[in-house]
Amino acid sequence: MIPDKYFDPLSPSVLADPFPSYQRLRGADPVYWHEQLKSWVVTRHADCAFVLANTDPFTTDFRKIDIPTPAPLLSLQTIDPPEHTPLRNFGKDALHAQNLKSLEEATSRHAELLLNELESRESFDFVSDFADPFTLGMICNVLGVDPPERDAKWDLFNNHLDESMDHELAPDSQLAGLAAREHFNALVNSWIAKPPEKGLVRYIVDNIEQAGVPTDVLVNSVRAFWHAGFEVPSRFLANALVALLKHPAAMRSVDPNKPIDTAVEELIRFAGPVHALSRACIRDTPLRDKLIRRGDVVIALIAAGNRDPEVFDRPEDLDLHRLTNPHLGFGRGPHACMGGHLARMEARIAIQKIIQRFPHMELVEEPKPRANATLRGPAVMKMTFAGAPELAGAMTLS
Repeated sequence: MIPDKYFDPLSPSVLADPFPSYQRLRGADPVYWHEQLKSWVVTRHADCAFVLANTDPFTTDFRKIDIPTPAPLLSLQTIDPPEHTPLRNFGKDALHAQNLKSLEEATSRHAELLLNELESRESFDFVSDFADPFTLGMICNVLGVDPPERDAKWDLFNNHLDESMDHELAPDSQLAGLAAREHFNALVNSWIAKPPEKGLVRYIVDNIEQAGVPTDVLVNSVRAFWHAGFEVPSRFLANALVALLKHPAAMRSVDPNKPIDTAVEELIRFAGPVHALSRACIRDTPLRDKLIRRGDVVIALIAAGNRDPEVFDRPEDLDLHRLTNPHLGFGRGPHACMGGHLARMEARIAIQKIIQRFPHMELVEEPKPRANATLRGPAVMKMTFAGAPELAGAMTLS
């Protein structure tokens, strides 16, 4: 396959840093037909927001353009209003019923335990040793279940699901991804069969008759919420820490003993892991100088929109005190991230504790990126919390 002249999503250079490609594409052709993806790619903030916010004409339900949706993929993420509305309302009610203060306290304790263990190590992998167990523990606490054992079988299914996110680029990954979703569905069904005493699963079991949606779609939605609830924030924490280490002056500008909410929002804009969201066009629709036809697929590159100079002053700078920040990190419209408040809380706790306790942390080597164009982040991120003060911030990454 001939690489695209602007954007070759899985090339080594783009996996390492996609933003130069986004910048070129946004400047040359912000509504661009990408032959490799067989999709329109939009890179301006306004266009991304429009595509995401309007389920007519841009739907997440690809059945509306006669593309079958396999049963394991029918969930909160892939159906639109009005079918989507009762499911989303049920999910919001379930989340509102949880004890947020208790959850925050448990998340803080978990972060401290993990950091205490890592503090004495000469070096460690931030992804596998902190971000993954921290975020998996948090989302399982939300659901009220014990974190499952992460063994070779887990890794295999999780990798298959991860690879299938880019099925437009690797069609052979889709079947393995569906099998992985079925495997994790079985885990969700085991929780529902023997529900915990509290948490989201308990709420679902107690109120399932009021959900107003098919049980299989509800199970798919719980699985999707659970899986996104550890994979997305894990990659964000790794991205955020890399951004801070690459911009030591910005990191030093933040007082870790004061609220860091503004800094977290900027890190979501600058280093958010979700780069691409797909929609299907259900009626001919003009977008800038192009006509999007019914049946066309549109990919909103929200990470490109988050650095649009039409919206953000100095968009390539990490400004942890940026006050006006309408980033697209949690999406827009009816499919905006339902757990955004939990993600913000989780990020604030982890990042604040790390920069409070380890102001001289360092990368040991350049992070190795995952081969994923949709949900980007390091696969391996070797670092140390015990960097020498005189060397803090001295490492420069290419």
